[in-house]
Amino acid sequence: MDNETGVGEDPVLEPSFTARLFQSGNDRLGYILFLGSLILWAEGRNLRSVNVILVIIAVFWLAVNLLAKTKLFTKKEKSLHRVSRLRKFKLLSLIIVVLVAVMVLATTIAVNFSEDFGGDAPEYDSPNYNDGVFENVEATALSNDETSTWDTLGQYMVSDNCRSPDEVLPSKEFELKDLEEGQFSVSWFGHSTVLLHTNEFSMITDPVFSTGGAGPLSLGPSPFPYEHEYTVDDLPEIDYVFISHDHYDHLDMETVQFFKDKGARFAVPLGVGAHLRYWGIPEDRIFEMDWWQKKSVDGIDFHCTPSQHFSGRTGQDMKTLWASWSVEAEGVKIFFSGDSGYDIHYRQIGERLGPFDLVFMDSGQYNLKWREVHNLPEEAVKGAKELRADYLVPIHWGMFELALHEWYEPVVRSYQSANTEGMNLLTPMIGQVVELEQPNAFVRWWENLIE
Repeated sequence: MDNETGVGEDPVLEPSFTARLFQSGNDRLGYILFLGSLILWAEGRNLRSVNVILVIIAVFWLAVNLLAKTKLFTKKEKSLHRVSRLRKFKLLSLIIVVLVAVMVLATTIAVNFSEDFGGDAPEYDSPNYNDGVFENVEATALSNDETSTWDTLGQYMVSDNCRSPDEVLPSKEFELKDLEEGQFSVSWFGHSTVLLHTNEFSMITDPVFSTGGAGPLSLGPSPFPYEHEYTVDDLPEIDYVFISHDHYDHLDMETVQFFKDKGARFAVPLGVGAHLRYWGIPEDRIFEMDWWQKKSVDGIDFHCTPSQHFSGRTGQDMKTLWASWSVEAEGVKIFFSGDSGYDIHYRQIGERLGPFDLVFMDSGQYNLKWREVHNLPEEAVKGAKELRADYLVPIHWGMFELALHEWYEPVVRSYQSANTEGMNLLTPMIGQVVELEQPNAFVRWWENLIE
């Protein structure tokens, strides 16, 4: 009787939506993930890193599900539409192994055959060279424990809009001005690219004008958008190119090769000449120098001076030297920091070669994790004072997203610190021509672009 009435039987419960979603053989979760990743990729600019991960996961899901419908791995399934989790796991493992193998092979081929990685530096007899690598004056940690590596990675994964501008940034259309005899003009083209010009000659620091990313094979971050897009064709005839080190955001193969047939001479730290020679720059146009060495050419004195950083185009190999530069011409002294963390070398350079009329200081792409190899903006101001500078121009910002700070934070912090410390700050727009006799670059052009 009980069986006839159903008394005593457990009721059949419908599985919940979540249970149905995650049950074996159900593809709904994959569809949701795939569509969600596409939406975020298209619309979620403030979650770029997460977007990448979601798209990768979605691609994996599609690959596994497509392969699961084949007869790979010989175990027969009752239904190709309800594939076992074990078989999916095997397929996923296979895909991962294949992809890793392809990546290793591609990396090996690229490192050995791509021109972008440059040449092999020889060994050097230098006080800064020890056991096959260059060293900083003081022991330097490229990464420290002040902040957790996982915290830093987490911040990279979920970025916000401010790390890269959401709109086209203003800039000046570059036009060289006629200068009186002995006068200097300077123009900043973003990041560490600075043009120094007189009626007699033109010099440029760390020129990067290619449209690719700031990384090997142009795979790094792309340049920020500006009203005026500059190319090497916009430059005047360049007499001297100063290179601080061989990282991709400072030594750009495409830009260097532009100068191959232009007659420009290169002043570079030890080891960097190997890259230039590999790219076709004639030996007689390369001045390869160690820290504190001096070269006098055409009435121009330039010193290769210390910085606190590192080098390498295939990793942190330290086979090439990194440097700052002091240039004196026509009675004007200019200092270019390259990439550097704050240390005693600024005071030493100021005492030996200062005072300086104008200094260009690394003031961006900083983080507490690597503060020993990049100045904080406040340290750039402090360093400028120790260099005994009349004017400071913050550089190494405004072009690439290479750190976690907002794109405008370096100049804001530099401005605040300069006001506090009594340092004269120049903040030119990209492409703006600034005459040193009458500096005209005090406008806070970034303020209308930040909330």
